[in-house]
Amino acid sequence: MLELLLVTSMAVHFLALNLACAGPLVCIWFHFFGKEGDLRDRLGKSLAWLSLAAFVLGMLTGGVLVFVAPSAGLRDAMGRFPVHAYKMAAIELVFSFVFMLIYAGCWKPLRRVRWLHALISLLAASNLLYHFPPMMVILGKLATNPSWTPTPILDRPAFRGLMFCGDVFSLTSHFGLASLAVASVAVLVLLSRLPGGDLEQQPVKQIARKAAGLALLSSVLQIPVGIWVLATTTGVERSALTGGDPLSSLMFVGGLILTFLLLQRLVAVAMGEFDSRSLRRVGVLLVVLILLMTATLRGSRRDRESIKTAAENWSLRLVLIDPNEITFC
Repeated sequence: MLELLLVTSMAVHFLALNLACAGPLVCIWFHFFGKEGDLRDRLGKSLAWLSLAAFVLGMLTGGVLVFVAPSAGLRDAMGRFPVHAYKMAAIELVFSFVFMLIYAGCWKPLRRVRWLHALISLLAASNLLYHFPPMMVILGKLATNPSWTPTPILDRPAFRGLMFCGDVFSLTSHFGLASLAVASVAVLVLLSRLPGGDLEQQPVKQIARKAAGLALLSSVLQIPVGIWVLATTTGVERSALTGGDPLSSLMFVGGLILTFLLLQRLVAVAMGEFDSRSLRRVGVLLVVLILLMTATLRGSRRDRESIKTAAENWSLRLVLIDPNEITFC
């Protein structure tokens, strides 16, 4: 039961931060592109407030994962960062929150100053995407493999160096594309709440097709990026996904199947074949996919932790880390 709660909390955390990071960027589209008038304006404002709510939810679930139920590995990994790094992280979070609040709250007053409104959105989203996905990836790597990097204290220069290592940058790219897909699907879910007759209007169809096309593009790009992520994972984690751990492998295959089902639905929407139920179905598919992939990630890393624990219990003092897995940046 505890494992299920942890996986669910992680999935909600990822989904919320996906929307918080890319939602404001998709809102820029509602400022500068298309001719859907009042509908576009209402959707943009709704998405802005939804992104802000997702930001708050992501911070709350992140706090639960870090402070309520942290693993020993995560506590050790957090100790590798100096105190001032967390102070700066708090400042960056407040910065993004304030800018997202201004962006959503001042939607109407700033509607005529589109470039300024869009700049506020860009600053809020880019600040989140630049700082926090790499930091979370590095913490996750260190939590399961303390020897992933030999640097004892990750100050700012060391952190920036690790940001562009292959295994960190691949996962950060994966998160960015996933964020764009989640924000685009959020637009479809907002459209599904319109009365049935409104979905037959041409402006609504245009927005739905563009949002589905954006989600489809980002999801298709996830395929080569996913291969990149798999190629840069450690030997134990890759083994867990490719048959070493039956449950993790099964969830991984299930995630791939759901990915192709999601692509199929997005193609249909992009071609104009949709109703409110099919739009909601796209949202449900995405949520289930994120939940399944989160469970897969958790399972692959738990497999490494179980191996390490077994070695300690038998007092073998084995070196479980392949020298090729140690990254020098």
